[in-house]
Amino acid sequence: MIQMNQREKLLSIALLAALTVWAAWAFAVKPAQERIRTLERIVPEKQTQVRDLREKGIEYIALEGRFKDLRTRLASQDPDFQLLPFLEAMIERHKLAGHVPTMRPDTVQPQPDYSESVVTIEMQDITLKQLLDFLTAVETSKAVVQVGSLHIRKDATNDALLDSTIGIYNPRLTGPTAKLAQVP
Repeated sequence: MIQMNQREKLLSIALLAALTVWAAWAFAVKPAQERIRTLERIVPEKQTQVRDLREKGIEYIALEGRFKDLRTRLASQDPDFQLLPFLEAMIERHKLAGHVPTMRPDTVQPQPDYSESVVTIEMQDITLKQLLDFLTAVETSKAVVQVGSLHIRKDATNDALLDSTIGIYNPRLTGPTAKLAQVP
């Protein structure tokens, strides 16, 4: 064994202590500080993402409830309901028959278990109040119908009157899905 004097022993201990402090700094403190800085940057981002996810979850639950309500309304709708006669009656009720030059029925089937009846109505020379009353009556009726598109133009001959093109949709469940939706 090597003989060391007091001064060499103190120097060795000091060097060993310095090496231990440097190793602790390099392998424990510095990586922990870097991780803390990373977390200080990432945690607020993740908290924002969690908040957004909660909001989306609440929105999803609300949409899911509305979707279930719609499916229930669709299932409870009279299977013999016809959109065109319904709209003709609404037009007569609002005294708009003379203002409707064309009504075009159409059926769209975007999915195998779902279809839509679509009627496009051209209206001419009507007031804004007449149009709003008609649209309100359509939207608030007990039938499952909705205004899908609406194009309003000023009448070419009279600025106080409007011309409009309205697309009214009646969604309908078809096939096995309609039978499943009717079961409570």
